[in-house]
Amino acid sequence: MDRFTEQRRADAPIEDCWDVLVSPDDAPRWAPFVSRASASGDPGVSRRLTVTGSLLGMTMDVEQTVDVWDAPTAYGWRMASPFPVRLRVELVEVDPATTDVEATLEVALDRLPVGRRIAGATIRRQIARSADNLVALVEGRTP
Repeated sequence: MDRFTEQRRADAPIEDCWDVLVSPDDAPRWAPFVSRASASGDPGVSRRLTVTGSLLGMTMDVEQTVDVWDAPTAYGWRMASPFPVRLRVELVEVDPATTDVEATLEVALDRLPVGRRIAGATIRRQIARSADNLVALVEGRTP
């Protein structure tokens, strides 16, 4: 799987970052490829997420399963279809009002219906935008 990592510093408490990160209602506000998201099950590992969005020009509904939930420092999900993807986000409290955010997206680019180079460049831009938008949102700015 190909790996894409973005790091940002947010001028916001770690708890605020966590709350936005794990909220399905907030996902469309910071993830540019998400138009709608919902969750079933209790918050935590094994929670199921249904996401409608567009990636690489394809609109799709996907099922994600939360597989990392260590509040308020680590969150992640995985999906198998239409192609394998894993997201991991680590939050580190720098001080009570500042949080470092590291997001890593792993994607099986060889399973995508477009060229590896095009897919990689597009995904790299989208995860960078997601990181920027997440930080803007927790800082009270419009993404």
